[in-house]
Amino acid sequence: MLPDHYLLSAELHPSSERDTTAYPFSIPALTAFQRMEFHPNVTFFVGENGSGKSTLLEAIAVKSGFGEEGGTKNVQARTADTVSPLKQHLRIARGFRKPKDGYFLRAESFYNVATCFPSLITKLPPQ
Repeated sequence: MLPDHYLLSAELHPSSERDTTAYPFSIPALTAFQRMEFHPNVTFFVGENGSGKSTLLEAIAVKSGFGEEGGTKNVQARTADTVSPLKQHLRIARGFRKPKDGYFLRAESFYNVATCFPSLITKLPPQ
């Protein structure tokens, strides 16, 4: 039976050369990373600050067609070139189904909305 979820796995390309003394491969979790399989329902990224969760998730999102700062595939804000070189070494495997929509949500997504559309952000009344 074929898997019916969209994202099946992410792995480092076996022939890619990586300098483990330079970012992002100097991060211990990414130094040891080879392959990750995704659960059909949900996959959690858990770890300490600086352990590489966001770096890996960003690379997966960029390889999937999302902007590095978040958003949809069709609307992407870009305020700086901050994507790590991990995306160049990563391969993702997808299932046969395609999602109808998607959104890469991260702190930068909210910052871009707040910067571009400040009238959408309302202040909470004092308590």
